[in-house]
Amino acid sequence: MQRPRFELPEALVMEILSKLPVKSLTRFNCVCKCWCSSFQTPHFISNNYHNNLENNNLNLLLSRRDGNTFQPYFSQLSTEKDQNCMVKQNIHLPFFKNDIPSVYGACHGLLCLLDPSTDNAAIWNPSTREFKILPPSSIQRPSYFSPFEETYLTLDDVEFYHAAFGFDSKIDDYKVIRFVTLTFVNSEEEHPHPQYGICYWKTETGAYLDFRGLILLFDMGNEKFSILPIPEFVGSFPEYYVDLLVFNGSLGAIVYPSERIDTSFDLWVTSEGV
Repeated sequence: MQRPRFELPEALVMEILSKLPVKSLTRFNCVCKCWCSSFQTPHFISNNYHNNLENNNLNLLLSRRDGNTFQPYFSQLSTEKDQNCMVKQNIHLPFFKNDIPSVYGACHGLLCLLDPSTDNAAIWNPSTREFKILPPSSIQRPSYFSPFEETYLTLDDVEFYHAAFGFDSKIDDYKVIRFVTLTFVNSEEEHPHPQYGICYWKTETGAYLDFRGLILLFDMGNEKFSILPIPEFVGSFPEYYVDLLVFNGSLGAIVYPSERIDTSFDLWVTSEGV
């Protein structure tokens, strides 16, 4: 007599599988296409992460560099109780082999790796060894005036020394924010309240450009930079203090000497907002 076939509901199967470590889940990818696709859904990934978090079944990674090649790698440490932090295995990066990326954030078991000297960035899952190379930044670089060329040039020499990585629950996706350092422009001050969706910084060029005063603008709507020169009457920054402000709804600057004790100051305001 044939025994009756007993099948678990698919939802219960997924609930059981979501409690397994990621390394164990990879063994079941080839069981059926349904399982393989289910493992990739945000709902299953979130459940698996939180279940492993409750069970303390997570990887502890130590970022290291090879003493000879200076190439980065990660050491997976043992997190079992009553044991010392032993190195279980070393994990070498399968990408950016000629770069030296650093970890700029971790979220839900994913790492954001970024090489600050280039525009190379990637999201890496150390448990599955899967990774995704991020596209280059599409933000338009501002222009600057070159006294040697006597024209405005595009500022291509940028560095990415700061970044942020997190999860946006509204769109159910991850976001990477890269803070760009403009090599030839030194930002000194950011106004705490953007005017009409415009963020602005007081900046100055380097000594080889005679400390030319500029205002760097960033439009939050179209995500583009622009440059607004400070009038010539301001003089050089070492001789004057320049503070940005909003006056009658328009962007302006108040200018006063840095050393001499004068009873007057200059107020400059743009004619049409920012």
